[in-house]
Amino acid sequence: MKTRAELKTEVKQLFKGRWKDAILLCIVVSLLSIFSVIAQYTDKSSTTGDSSTTSMTNATNISGAVKTITSISWQTWTAVLGVVLIAVLIEFIFYAVVKIFMVGTMYSMLDWLRQPSREIHPVSDSTIGFTRPYAWPTIGLIILQAIWITLWSCLLIVPGIIKYFAYSQTYYVYKDMVAATPAGQPRPRLRDAVTRSRQLMVGHKMEYFVLQLSFIGWAIVCALTLGIGLLWLVPYRYGTFANYYQELVDQAQVSAVA
Repeated sequence: MKTRAELKTEVKQLFKGRWKDAILLCIVVSLLSIFSVIAQYTDKSSTTGDSSTTSMTNATNISGAVKTITSISWQTWTAVLGVVLIAVLIEFIFYAVVKIFMVGTMYSMLDWLRQPSREIHPVSDSTIGFTRPYAWPTIGLIILQAIWITLWSCLLIVPGIIKYFAYSQTYYVYKDMVAATPAGQPRPRLRDAVTRSRQLMVGHKMEYFVLQLSFIGWAIVCALTLGIGLLWLVPYRYGTFANYYQELVDQAQVSAVA
């Protein structure tokens, strides 16, 4: 298995002279990340000034809230529940759209890694997740992983974290399963992609965790630049994680032959 340094060096070599392509390929994900960083700064600055007054009125607010809750009718509760469900649905739709952008970028980065001379088309490549073979399956994988990780987390937090890393390669696996499926044949089962990811990650979960941690220093630098550095960090991370998956696949093939 290649070291973290080797994986990152190969990605930097891939991007050499083509950083513009890398940045444009990941531009949607990068901009979303930048907006998230800016929003966090805004939230922190607004809540800091209100913290002192909030602490002084907590006791009064709690007693008033208890009296209000007990006097609410069931019709009001039904309306509130409906509003909450609509808000949750809207949030899920937004998350799913963002995730599909991310998955499409992951797939295009993996293709670039496998074909270094490949020409990058930022718009079509970053939106490939919205095409027919991937859009609904991606939403299905989001739901399936969320259910399984939540169920494992109900036992203890640690099993949920372990399963999160075990399922981390699911989207890459599904892409390769679709590519290997002959035309006219049924689509691969989502559960099979999750299972294959779990098999690939046997003995590698801590290794992948450390690989993710290795970007913390760069993330801090990006935070100090109000997220501008993410324009370079996001492609770097996506390229490294795609390279890691490719290494897992190569190692699995070698083990199968042996």
